[in-house]
Amino acid sequence: MERVWVWVWAVGVMVTASAGHTKPPNILVMLADDLGIGDLGCYGNTTINTPNIDRLASEGVKLTHHLAAAPLCTPSRAAMLTGRYPAHYGLVADDLLLPVILHVASHAALPVEEVTLADALQAANYTTSLVGKWHLGMHCDWLGRSCPGPLSHGFQSFFGIPVTLFQEFRGPHPFWKFPLGETKFQGLLVTWVVTALSLLVAAKKQTVRLSVVVFLALLTNLLLALVWFVFAHNSKNPECIWQVSPWMHRHINSMLMRNDKMVETPIQLDGLSQRLVEESRQFLAAHANDDRPFFLFHSFAHVHTPMFSAPHMRGVSKHGRYGDNVEELDESVGAVLEALKQYGLEDNTLVYFTSDQGGHLEAVDSDGQRIGGHNGRYKGGKVQGGSEGAIRVPGIYKWPGHLPKGVTVDTPTSLMDLLPTVLSLAGLPHLPKLLPRAVDKELDGEDISELLVTGKTQKGPRVFLHHCQQAIHALRLATEEHVYKMYLKKHNWFPGSTQCGWGYDVACRCYGEFIYNLTQPELWDLRVDPYEDGKPISSHTQEYKDVVGKLLAYLKKWQEKVHYAPAQLSSIPQVMWRPWLQPH
Repeated sequence: MERVWVWVWAVGVMVTASAGHTKPPNILVMLADDLGIGDLGCYGNTTINTPNIDRLASEGVKLTHHLAAAPLCTPSRAAMLTGRYPAHYGLVADDLLLPVILHVASHAALPVEEVTLADALQAANYTTSLVGKWHLGMHCDWLGRSCPGPLSHGFQSFFGIPVTLFQEFRGPHPFWKFPLGETKFQGLLVTWVVTALSLLVAAKKQTVRLSVVVFLALLTNLLLALVWFVFAHNSKNPECIWQVSPWMHRHINSMLMRNDKMVETPIQLDGLSQRLVEESRQFLAAHANDDRPFFLFHSFAHVHTPMFSAPHMRGVSKHGRYGDNVEELDESVGAVLEALKQYGLEDNTLVYFTSDQGGHLEAVDSDGQRIGGHNGRYKGGKVQGGSEGAIRVPGIYKWPGHLPKGVTVDTPTSLMDLLPTVLSLAGLPHLPKLLPRAVDKELDGEDISELLVTGKTQKGPRVFLHHCQQAIHALRLATEEHVYKMYLKKHNWFPGSTQCGWGYDVACRCYGEFIYNLTQPELWDLRVDPYEDGKPISSHTQEYKDVVGKLLAYLKKWQEKVHYAPAQLSSIPQVMWRPWLQPH
């Protein structure tokens, strides 16, 4: 009976839409960072309070099988905005290097040739703005005079975080350090002492003029100071986790930017969520009565490490600092949605809420407190490309009068579906018609507007590729009766867990000792065993042979047809810090 009513409602929407043309809807995309699907009340959590996100789900369409295209920030966000797997344009790694953009002043970035949702909507006469985290490269010019970042990808304004948040941003960290237990610092000290003594002897014996001695002393001290700085702050040592020291990391990467200029460094973390919300509220107020529709991308800093909260949100949850951060995230969602109501925008705004990937299971703070997310009963987490907990994320669409209320859709969908779906729901032309330069950008995402409106789709089976950086770890085949998942590689989890250890800087990797190749593919039917608690489908069955045969044939055809770009995030010249590009 419920399905009949949905169809009746959908027909009513179509008739109403055809009766007259109105301004295209405003678009509000809200993206959480590292939020686990099990962190929200509307997805089963009973101990963290998320009333605003829960209400959003009750007023819209909740997707229960919503999939990130990558298990880490940079590639996942790129895929969401472009509708394409990030391996197409090389915003991935192909080795054990950390597969995200680390520095504001580096060359790694989403190529400007790629077409984003913001590019498409700007071409459709939308006013576009990004508030919050970017993390797709800043394209800084000489001396960092301009770092346009998102302004090069269709956004007309930007206020927020150019890369991401790192634990080191908490600070403060010591600048001076000279650990004599390390050989290189011992050598540096000996060099300085020998040089100083030699210059003193030369001055005393007057073998060279005093002015030359002073010059050589200054030059020597300058060179040795530079060597000390490199040893202490920009080299491989126990403190330089990201090739830079905690002090340096905080001073070169912890910043807020407005458009292409830095406006704050280091970031004042406590209260940051409220400042980002206020920025979005001001944008909504400024454009509430415009003739042009708007696209606002509010990209939250929460719930990525480090944990920080405004004073009124500390200690409010049952789950320590992490729970406080989730509840502060929910408060921010509520504040942005309330602004839509306040300015009379709610009825003509399409809202989408999701997370860039699953929770960071390994994250533990220095005091032993867990600061990573909860992925429900799904196994694995952030950085694990084929693991369900890494890529199964919340997904909610709401558009009053156009999408049904309180409907749950279990059909597999992807963050990459956002671009074609928004264009379809907004009544806009297909991407190549909006932007002729997109004619060769074949999308991997699909238009799911019919699914959102009716709960059904007339499209046939769909295959999802699950990359762990450039490597394909698993494939998923969604049909009307089954959702098959075929593993090619799996992670070497810490015994008795579905993670790779503990620590704020600990996570699985996509290559090397973290991975084992299966001797033959492993097949599951997630409609039968959604949490992979039992045993996979036997390789002796006809079902296994048929499905695995189809998926391996699909993979072979894909690899013959699609050639990935070189992996930017495995290129040291691409990811290294470049001081001559550093914004000031």
